[in-house]
Amino acid sequence: MKKTWGVYLRIMLLLLGVVVIAEAQAEEYDVVERFKELEDKFKTHEMLTPFGHDFLFDVGLMINKDLFDVIDDVDAVSDTQGDSSAKLAAAQNLLRKYNKTEQNVRARVNLGFPLPTFHAFGVKIVPDFRAHVGLGVLLGFRATNLSLAQILAQITNYVGSDVPEAIITKLNSCSSGLTAGADIVQYLIDTSSCGLTEAEKTAITPLVGKYKIPSDTTVPDIFNYAKGEAKVGLNFGYEYGEKWFGNFNIYGLGRADMRVRVSADAIAAKGEVADLGEELNTTVNLAGDYKFGYKNGNLRAWAALEEFKIAGMSDNEEKAGKLNYGNDPLLRLHGEYLYKLSVFSVKPFGGVHKRSGYGFGDGIYGGADLGMHVWNDRIGLRFRGMLDSEHFTFSPLAKLWFMHIEYMLKTPIKSENNGVKPSTLHSVNFRLFF
Repeated sequence: MKKTWGVYLRIMLLLLGVVVIAEAQAEEYDVVERFKELEDKFKTHEMLTPFGHDFLFDVGLMINKDLFDVIDDVDAVSDTQGDSSAKLAAAQNLLRKYNKTEQNVRARVNLGFPLPTFHAFGVKIVPDFRAHVGLGVLLGFRATNLSLAQILAQITNYVGSDVPEAIITKLNSCSSGLTAGADIVQYLIDTSSCGLTEAEKTAITPLVGKYKIPSDTTVPDIFNYAKGEAKVGLNFGYEYGEKWFGNFNIYGLGRADMRVRVSADAIAAKGEVADLGEELNTTVNLAGDYKFGYKNGNLRAWAALEEFKIAGMSDNEEKAGKLNYGNDPLLRLHGEYLYKLSVFSVKPFGGVHKRSGYGFGDGIYGGADLGMHVWNDRIGLRFRGMLDSEHFTFSPLAKLWFMHIEYMLKTPIKSENNGVKPSTLHSVNFRLFF
């Protein structure tokens, strides 16, 4: 056991060393890829406090520490006295103030109940019904100093999914006449070469003033991304013998998202960062997770593939375009060792996660749980410290029989990562299980 413990500890320290010294090369900011990286880091923390075979109610909320300041500043832009130029100046000052920062919001609710355990071919099967609803928003403030020609070459980044796909296709073919500060929707309506029908013009008229070309390309834009999802299905945990375990989950996975680049001109005109619009690119797939694990005494390790697509069920691509998030699965490798002494426990852990959009180095993490548990683990405290590529996480949890309350603080360990200042994040989780 001591030898196993020593090997595992050396591996964990090596992983932590890689995290500390790894420096990513600066790249163009992609808000969807950045969202994936951050969300998977949050999911890793949640994975470390798994759901049991119980009736379950779980709710969690994570916010950026500056979020409410940003909301107040956006409201102040809309309240600015004077003409449109005064509002534009206020919006530009707002974006310069938060340049290179990110604002995060993430909320989730999980429900579930256990189903009868059974055996098949020597395998113990432990099924549960699970339902999940989640919402995530990421606002990235970045100045890219694009020329007008470069903006026009990626014009669709400045238009939301509430503009129908057919109209966006027409925009791509007629955008050369757009000028700095122009209203994109008004341009579409007024420009005969875009070829919009009267019905199409009528449909997008309510969007006038919402999407605008920057009048000053040195001012940061907001790279805005929001994703909502729901999962409903069955989880099948399994155990084979004393050493093998895992789970296979199958569920319907519905997602809708919105990606848009918001200029200061658009904020000045509408007094808001963005809204979701009426048409959503809702996509529903049959999806699954599979985890294959090995345990030997107090040592546990597993590999998992999560959220892999099995079959498509429905979409709204014709009206709202494709899902920006895509359907790429999450790959995970994880190991942990539990050491117990009376009512105390120590559990070091480490691993890596990977999804398209970020590298393996971005997904490396390691840390340890320190716990104290009594009354057959019904009452206890747990303190977690975890390090990943850009944050140190401190998370205390109090467990009181059939409920727990957890707080999480993610503090940046870097002043900048790929041109972004990592944010300080706060999260609260409340869970009932019985």
